[in-house]
Amino acid sequence: MRRNLLAPSVLLLLAVGGGTLAAVRATWASATVSAAGLPEVDLAVSGSDVVPGAVGLAVLVMAAGAGVLAAGPRLRRVIGAIVALAGVIGVVMSVATDSAMDTARARAIDEAAVSGIAVDWSTTAAQALSVAGFVLIAITGVLVAWLGPRWATMGRKYETPAAREPESSDLWKAMDDGVDPTA
Repeated sequence: MRRNLLAPSVLLLLAVGGGTLAAVRATWASATVSAAGLPEVDLAVSGSDVVPGAVGLAVLVMAAGAGVLAAGPRLRRVIGAIVALAGVIGVVMSVATDSAMDTARARAIDEAAVSGIAVDWSTTAAQALSVAGFVLIAITGVLVAWLGPRWATMGRKYETPAAREPESSDLWKAMDDGVDPTA
């Protein structure tokens, strides 16, 4: 059964990476600022504004999907570890911005109240979705590192000719053609 998990794992890496990328690029918080006699100003903050490295981590996970497909057993273990590490880093970065955004919101509201400006601040679920996505990325990375070496690899036809070891039938064919296979 474990051998049949290659395609679902590749698709899971692509889906979780893409979903997390969408959550990171979505609006995490927005504010409407209004003052007497002036037009309202709408401001929006996306996750990529607050945590620019999170976009790169999500793209790395999607690229890892292709890497797992083409890699051999040892390299799959390394790719899985890198994906798991990217997930943990993404969780830490996304959660760390939560307190920074709360501090910024409190400061904006306090400064606006002093100057007579009204600020309507709201947050979305995109930050929570980003954290959940990075948790899933970390779990998927651990699974790829653990199970990946057991999955089937690409066939010999994708190897370079120098990397192939001659099979006994190839040796016999070479001798039949008058070629010295030991040369």
